[in-house]
Amino acid sequence: MKPVNVTLQLGNQAPLPPPESDFYYVDQGNYQTFVLADTPLTAYSDSATSCIITTVFCASPSGNTLIVAHLDSPACIEAFFALPQLSAASSLQVFAQGANPPDNSTAKANAAQLQACIDQLGSRVSNHELILLQGDPREQNRGEFGVHYAGDGSACVSNQPYSLALYQRDPTCGGQTVYCIMRRQEQPPMQLRDAGQPFSHPELVELASIALAFRKAPQDPASAFCNIVNLQDAEIRANWSTTPAYEAPWFSDQLKLGATFALAMAPVVTLSAQHLLSHTPPSFTRLRQALLSPSSASGQEAP
Repeated sequence: MKPVNVTLQLGNQAPLPPPESDFYYVDQGNYQTFVLADTPLTAYSDSATSCIITTVFCASPSGNTLIVAHLDSPACIEAFFALPQLSAASSLQVFAQGANPPDNSTAKANAAQLQACIDQLGSRVSNHELILLQGDPREQNRGEFGVHYAGDGSACVSNQPYSLALYQRDPTCGGQTVYCIMRRQEQPPMQLRDAGQPFSHPELVELASIALAFRKAPQDPASAFCNIVNLQDAEIRANWSTTPAYEAPWFSDQLKLGATFALAMAPVVTLSAQHLLSHTPPSFTRLRQALLSPSSASGQEAP
């Protein structure tokens, strides 16, 4: 099949309302795969600092697919390029933006890893445009990136931002945020999740139970994840972000959403302890062990 005709448009446009249908938001630590046919769609991510928002068009004899991901570490980038969807493609087009500010060590490491993964793919990459290490992620729409596929074999990749409510970034009303901020504490870390697969009810209950119990410093109640609801914006950034000076305006509100989700789910967690959880194999056993063990006191990755 003929590869998608892709154009790249960069600018400093003001945010737009998202399309009313066929709009998909991909949060940090997630990827989503789209089969491209005759239906238009828009896939988008934002809030990238040292992270890299990556879009890959995959062409194969069976058709064209698009994969959009928000990648936050060298290991996460490696895991993304090891996805079977990429391995099966005969031709790839890669577009990415992020890895900022340019003097940040994580941004530099992420940019180098992305380039290395593309180099390893060799001639299978027919086209790539990498907008990395450009400056302050809060300026020139450097923290936003997405794709509009027209449904006719053509697509536009751009840094057009969209005005989103918190529920549009996290349709679980906080469960995704809990997963995002805590997932990297596993050993080995949980690198990527398929955003096309919704969280199940048992998974949301389990995430809430972990969030309710977690403290960054086990002996300090003020370091509890749910105590975020009592903190001001500056305190949340200082305590829970790895790049506090560069976070998006909604960063603190999103973390408060995650903490509020856990608190609101507390009665469900209690009711489920004897019924649901006793009959459902846990999905986050390693995460629970890593976060709630007595020796766990490490810092967290920001969403």
